[in-house]
Amino acid sequence: MQLQEYPRQEFILGDYLADLRTENIVSEIVNWTDDSNSLQVVHLTYDSRKVVENTFFLCKGKNFKRQYLLDAIDLGATAYLAEKDLNVEIPGIIVSNIRRALTVCAQRYFEWPQHELSIMGVTGTKGKSTTVSCLRDIFDAWLKNRGLAPAGIISSIVEFDGFSSEESVLTTPEPIELFTILRNCVTAGIEHVVLESSSQGFKYGRLDDIKFSYGVIVNIAEDHISDIEHKDFADYKAAKLAMIDHSEKLLVNLDVEYSDLMLQKAAEMQVEVITLSTAKRIKADYRAENIRTTADGLIFDVRSKKYPEQDIKDLFVSLHGLFNTENALVAITIALSAGVDEVSIREALSKVSVPGRMMLFPTEDDAVLGLVDYAHNKLSFDALFEWLHEDYPDHKYIAIFGSTGDKAVNRRLELGVSAGENADVVYLTSDDVGYEPFDSINADMIPHLERYGVPWTADPLRENCIRDAFAKAIDLYRETGEKSVVMALGKGDESSVYKNGVYEPINSDVTVMKLLVRQYNASLEKSE
Repeated sequence: MQLQEYPRQEFILGDYLADLRTENIVSEIVNWTDDSNSLQVVHLTYDSRKVVENTFFLCKGKNFKRQYLLDAIDLGATAYLAEKDLNVEIPGIIVSNIRRALTVCAQRYFEWPQHELSIMGVTGTKGKSTTVSCLRDIFDAWLKNRGLAPAGIISSIVEFDGFSSEESVLTTPEPIELFTILRNCVTAGIEHVVLESSSQGFKYGRLDDIKFSYGVIVNIAEDHISDIEHKDFADYKAAKLAMIDHSEKLLVNLDVEYSDLMLQKAAEMQVEVITLSTAKRIKADYRAENIRTTADGLIFDVRSKKYPEQDIKDLFVSLHGLFNTENALVAITIALSAGVDEVSIREALSKVSVPGRMMLFPTEDDAVLGLVDYAHNKLSFDALFEWLHEDYPDHKYIAIFGSTGDKAVNRRLELGVSAGENADVVYLTSDDVGYEPFDSINADMIPHLERYGVPWTADPLRENCIRDAFAKAIDLYRETGEKSVVMALGKGDESSVYKNGVYEPINSDVTVMKLLVRQYNASLEKSE
C-alpha cells in the first residue's frame, strides 16, 4: 500500500531513541554526535530501494547484508537501526530486540493510528478468512446504511485501506506495511477495521501494541510447525492464545477444542467473555439453532441468552458447509454485540462470498462439480471432505493440492493422510514451494497416498493439473455416468506462486475452474 498524504507531525531521531530506551532494548548508540538527536526523520524503511533523503534505515532480516545499508546511505539515509554495529559513518542505534524495535519505530512514524480505530481481531487455524469476510461484509452493509465509510480489512486474501484494495502477501503484514494500512484507514475516514491475525504476527511482535475491541480464536489445531515458524505445538498454541492479551472483549466458541484454556486465560486476564455455540444442550450467550443446508447455502436461527430482542429467525447465509455456521455465528455475535441491526446482518450474509473459499462451479449436466477452496491443513481438509461425504456422497473425489516449501512441514503428513483416506485420485502440484524442490515436498506426502492405495500424479503447474483432472472427470462421466468433484485446494483466488524468492504470476484456480466449466457448458448447448 502507498502511504496517502495527511497532516504529518515531524519527529527527530532523538524521539525514536527515547522510545527504544523506554523499552529497555538499546544496547548502544554509535557515531553519535551532538547533532544526532536533532536529525530530522523524513522517511522510515527497511527496503534500500525506497530510501530518500533523511531516511532512518532499519536493518532487519536473516538475509540482511551490510551492502544494503551502504546502498541506503548513498541514497540519503542519515541514521540506522540494527542489532550490531555495522561500522558505517552515519549514527546508529543498536538494539537487543530488532523485532520489538521495528514495531516501536513504525508506530511513532505513522503516529499510532491504531488508537483512532476500532479494530476487530480474528485468529485460528481454520476459518479465519471466512469469518473475516462475513464480519467485513456485515459492517460494510451497516456502515453504508448509516452513510459512513466502509470497514478496512487486513486478511490473508485482501487488504483494503479506504484508498485501494490489494491481494495480500502476508496474513499479518510486517510493521511498516501494517501501520501504513492503519494510517491510511484513518486518513480515509474509516472507523472500523477487521484484522486477520496470524500466529506469526503475535509471535514476532507485529501486533504487540494493537488492542482489539473484539477478539476471537475461532479454533486451534496443530499447524505451522517448522524450524522457521513454531518449534512445536505448544509454541503455536501459545501464539494463538496471545489474542486474549490483546482483546478488550473475547469471543469463545464453546464447541472447539481448547475453549477451556481460552476461558481460563481470559479469567486470569480479567477480559470480558462472550460465548457462542452451535451444539445442542450447550449454554452460551449466542447460539445457532435449527441449522439447515440448502442448495444455495445455510439457514439457521440465532438466539441470544441475555438479549432476546437480538434473536434472528431463519437467517440465510450464502456459504456452503455446516462448518461455516460457526464462522458466520462468530461474525454475527460480534456484530450484534457492537450494535449492528438485523437488517444489515441479513443483507450482508444473504450474498456473502469469500473469493477462493468454498466456491462451487457445477456443470449444467451435473457431471462435474468444480470446487475451489483455500483448504491447506488437516483441519480444513477434514472439514471439507466431511461436507463432501454428506452432500455429494456418490461422487468421485479428485483432489489437486500441494504443500508449502521450507515451512509447516507437519502439514505434509497430515494432507497426505487426509487425502489418502478420502480422495479417489490426487494431483500433487505447487503451493508456494519457496526455495525447496517440488519433488522434496511431494516425497513427504506420497508414502501416505500410496499406503491408502490412492493413485497420484505430480505436476508443478497448477493449471495443467486442473485441466487434466477436469478432462478425465468428463471422460469418466461419458463412459460410466459416474459424477466427480474436482477440487483445487490451497491457493483459492491467488494469482501467484512463491518460488525461489519470486512471486510468479499464474491464472488463479478460480479463473481456470470457471473457464473450464463455462467452456464445457457451452459445448453442451452446441450439441443440443
